[in-house]
Amino acid sequence: MKIVWLGHAAFIIYCGEKKILIDPYISGSFPKDYEQEIQSPDYILVTHGHGDHLGDTLRLYDRSRTKVVSNVEICNWLRTKDVTNCAGLNIGGSFTENDIQFSMVQAIHSSSITEGDKSIYGGLAAGFIIRYNGRSVYHFGDTDIFSDMGLIQQLYSPDIGLIPVGGTYTMSPRTAAIACNRFFNFRMIIPMHYSTFPAIDVDINDFANSVNKKDTVCCLKPGEYVEI
Repeated sequence: MKIVWLGHAAFIIYCGEKKILIDPYISGSFPKDYEQEIQSPDYILVTHGHGDHLGDTLRLYDRSRTKVVSNVEICNWLRTKDVTNCAGLNIGGSFTENDIQFSMVQAIHSSSITEGDKSIYGGLAAGFIIRYNGRSVYHFGDTDIFSDMGLIQQLYSPDIGLIPVGGTYTMSPRTAAIACNRFFNFRMIIPMHYSTFPAIDVDINDFANSVNKKDTVCCLKPGEYVEI
């Protein structure tokens, strides 16, 4: 399994020959060298409807190859945009395909889709658990800390955490560190959703230094990756 951080909450995860793109918001921090690599993903996972997560889903959807995985409401909206291959889940739902298990878990956040001057209900915000070849990756989406994170650890035993730390719209560095310390037993933690724009500009060292198991924290730059 290879995990590439594209900046903000966007990742590519390679599971064997399958390419999973999560929350494809292509911002100024996006590494242009990866423009070709993000084309024609096998899966696009969308945690919620906000523009910095739904992002470039419509542009990157490949009718001949791509399946979008999101909540039912976002999938219904995407179908009105001619995205025909969309797997709608709800919190607690899972499916397995190509030896990859996708599970949708709770997040504490809002979700809406902006279309012109309208704000469309975007269902419940969520996180995703991706399980493949003995590995379990937890993309938190946008969320605050919540005590049922302990149940997510119990049910899915995630060993890699992709966790928002930017504050303002999600957990701060301090609360994200508390979540890691109290609820999870991660082998690797990759912080995300910070310093993309001024409202979430933080010192990432505040997070890294607050995690009990400091050697688990892997602070990537956009375009950098880890293989596990």
